[in-house]
Amino acid sequence: MEKVYSQDAEKIFELSGSSKNGLSYPEAKKRLEENGKNVFKEAKKPGLLAKFFAQFKDVLIVVLLISSVISFIMTCIEQDWGELFDVFFILGVVIINAIIGVVQESKSDKALEELKNMTKPFSTVIRNGKVTKIKSEDVVVGDIVVLEAGDIVCADLRLFEVASLQIEESALTGESVAVDKQIEPIEGEGIALGDRSNMAFMGSVVTYGRGKGIVVATGMRTEMGKIATALEEQKVEATPLTKRMKKTSVIITVAILLFACVVFALNLIKPESSFVDSFMLAVVVAVSAIPEGLPACLTVTMANGVKKMSKENAIVKRLPAVETLGSTQVICSDKTGTLTLNRMTIKKVFTYDKECEKINKLDLGKQSVVDIKNNLVLTVKDEENAPEGYKAIKANKNMYELMRCMLLCNDVQSKFEEDNILSIGDPTEVALVRYGYSFGFSKENMEGQFVRTGEIPFESERKLMTTINNVDGTNYAFTKGAIDNLLARCNRILDNGTVRKITEKDKEKILKQNLAFADEALRVLGFAIKKIDTPIRKYTTANTEIDLIFVGIVGMIDPPREEVKGAIKTCKSAGIVTVMITGDHKDTAFAIARELEIATSKEQVITGKELDILTDEEFASVVENYRVYARVNPEHKVKIVKALQAKNKIVAMTGDGVNDAPSIKAADIGVGMGITGTDVTKNAADLILTDDNFATIVGAVKEGRRIYSNILKIFQFFVGTNIAEAILVLIFNCILGWTFWTPALILWINVVADSFVGLALGFEEAEKGIMTEKPKRTSSSFFAGESGKMLFYTSFVVIALVISVMMIGKYVLFLDEVSICTMAFLTLCIAELFHSYNLKSDTESVFNKKIFRNKTQNWAYIISLFLTIIVVLLPIEFFHNAFGICSISITSWLICFAIAFLIVPFTELYKCLLRGEKRTRFKRAKAKEKA
Repeated sequence: MEKVYSQDAEKIFELSGSSKNGLSYPEAKKRLEENGKNVFKEAKKPGLLAKFFAQFKDVLIVVLLISSVISFIMTCIEQDWGELFDVFFILGVVIINAIIGVVQESKSDKALEELKNMTKPFSTVIRNGKVTKIKSEDVVVGDIVVLEAGDIVCADLRLFEVASLQIEESALTGESVAVDKQIEPIEGEGIALGDRSNMAFMGSVVTYGRGKGIVVATGMRTEMGKIATALEEQKVEATPLTKRMKKTSVIITVAILLFACVVFALNLIKPESSFVDSFMLAVVVAVSAIPEGLPACLTVTMANGVKKMSKENAIVKRLPAVETLGSTQVICSDKTGTLTLNRMTIKKVFTYDKECEKINKLDLGKQSVVDIKNNLVLTVKDEENAPEGYKAIKANKNMYELMRCMLLCNDVQSKFEEDNILSIGDPTEVALVRYGYSFGFSKENMEGQFVRTGEIPFESERKLMTTINNVDGTNYAFTKGAIDNLLARCNRILDNGTVRKITEKDKEKILKQNLAFADEALRVLGFAIKKIDTPIRKYTTANTEIDLIFVGIVGMIDPPREEVKGAIKTCKSAGIVTVMITGDHKDTAFAIARELEIATSKEQVITGKELDILTDEEFASVVENYRVYARVNPEHKVKIVKALQAKNKIVAMTGDGVNDAPSIKAADIGVGMGITGTDVTKNAADLILTDDNFATIVGAVKEGRRIYSNILKIFQFFVGTNIAEAILVLIFNCILGWTFWTPALILWINVVADSFVGLALGFEEAEKGIMTEKPKRTSSSFFAGESGKMLFYTSFVVIALVISVMMIGKYVLFLDEVSICTMAFLTLCIAELFHSYNLKSDTESVFNKKIFRNKTQNWAYIISLFLTIIVVLLPIEFFHNAFGICSISITSWLICFAIAFLIVPFTELYKCLLRGEKRTRFKRAKAKEKA
């Protein structure tokens, strides 16, 4: 049914084949079978086997598999079955890497399942003229749904009966203030969701009043379902890490193939070499150049980061996403519930009393639930020891009357449960109750003392609500509502505890104060009282809401989370721009953004309407000028993300509502809220915050940067080693004609000896100043920048050290070829172990850091050194033959250790030069700024 909001309710009954008595059970059953359950269609999840094979899509993994296949073919050709050890070694590494990936994905899926089923599972409907409860998933089009305060709307409804009904729709529209509902048709084209006041949408929450509506859409056909459908069409972007790995893997693959071809050609031109021998040598070179242990170490490093982040309230759904936040340049954040508490809170009060300012200065925001409980207990049992705020209000007639109005003219149901205050009702009224709690005043105690004897419910037309309560045997009216409407009904004012006639000057002052509150983006509510001297049979607005005594006004807002401001400052220092995107009005959005230091002027704020005027190209050219987007729709959020991405920015999008889901999926990394977030949002997100706290993102950014830094160290370690190995094989096998290192020995170096130390580098702590650096660019490969220079420099230093020790073995110690190759093997392995400590930092000296702080690295060093030594010392012929090594003298051992250690001073020299170069660049930049 199209545009049901523009049609009369009776027409909707006719179109849906229903009535106010609801459907019959047989008809409801028939519709359920025809149209399906009232649930979102879930994407088919891959099975374990599919997840397993998905791990083999990486280019490096493919290269490893090709190498193992070629090795197997060559082994079969030569029928040297002992060489199968190499093949199984490679396959084993690949399979272990895949298993680790599958295990981590399964853990994430399990954690996400625990966050589901957060919506109400049952709904109240009318069937066969009787009210009954059924599972929400069994609701069908034509059902009549009964709504009461606290209910979660189970489907899209066209309302036909309301009584002061208010519904909070922030999950869908982003608007934190509840919407007043009515039943009349709404005319016009392009009516926004937030303006369809005769509709109730799936997933929204009833905060006040009651009503009835006919179901017009269920499941994927609801407004929420349409957004979920749009998500399926969104392309999942590759993460920055995946992009870098892909770029780097292509470089490595091309280099390996070219290098192997050169080796093959050089060896083939030798008269004594056959085609098979040359091909096997090319395979040896390829195996020596492939960093076999790298994929497994990267996976374990990311998995370790995921585990660490889960303890810090962040669940990662995809392993590469753990690094993406570290590269993020812009965080687009939803306001309601993410930057703010999603809880209306009274910030200021105003009465005609000088004590009012003192009350405003009391800091109540940091009070814990335990403090509030204790305040209430003291006021009930021992008022003498009650909080100062309670005593100040109780002793002040103006403030006490204002407090009575707040709590008595209020329909909230509230209770304490462990460390939470659970309140059901309109967010505005909840704010009033919480404010009373903060001073030690309880709504329950107040109503027990002053019993309600009548009421005039809130109506959107007059924007007022009144309750009549018995105060010491006399009825009093307590009224709250919009300032303009309230003042029009007041003829007196409470001034310093005395009632007097209200003047035009008084009204001007009140309206001026109202305007001042509004300028701070506060929502303003006014309060008045009246003594009812004569009995009234039926209370009406005409006989009760007249000749009122003005008491005061309150200003409230959905305040920022206390820790968010510091988090945004940290993001700034890390070179990350925070952008607020909200459905709230421009002034409200700017007030919050200014307080959080996201924006400094209104020129940095743009609305959805203004955004619609700009083409994609025009918007992309000015997108970096804006920090706040107000009154936006879901499609605007996607447009914002796409525009930033068009400027080559890595974008993170946070949010909790269904309206955030499309942009969350479109962003480089989507961050969903685990507590208040909808299932649609959590399914679209890459990262889920289980505490719904924006500040947790800062920890995730730091962890992401730590992981990327460690991945870079692991890459330097493995690839640097492999470059050295490949060049050494080229020099000695092709040029000198030696049988230099067998495939088994190379695999031992790459997978066994190196992997422990390489893996340990993934456990390095974050370097000092990691959150003051600019985010890394996705366009660069791992070979770019200082890290690439360091990698090649240390590779050639290792080559020089190995050649040096071989020259000493040949021309000084006069050793045989096998002994020399053994010394070369030991020197390479030991140099790598020393170099692993160099890699703690690209620029800082290893001796300036707590060198042995990483206990995992210390143990890895010991294990790798033990394995390296033991494979040479063990008098087992199988090892010596397979690896092409032998036992050597103590002198040779000492020479190997001494030469290998030289990697440390050579690297320290390079770092020293690098630090000097950085200082020079910094001085030049400063001088340029002054000029």
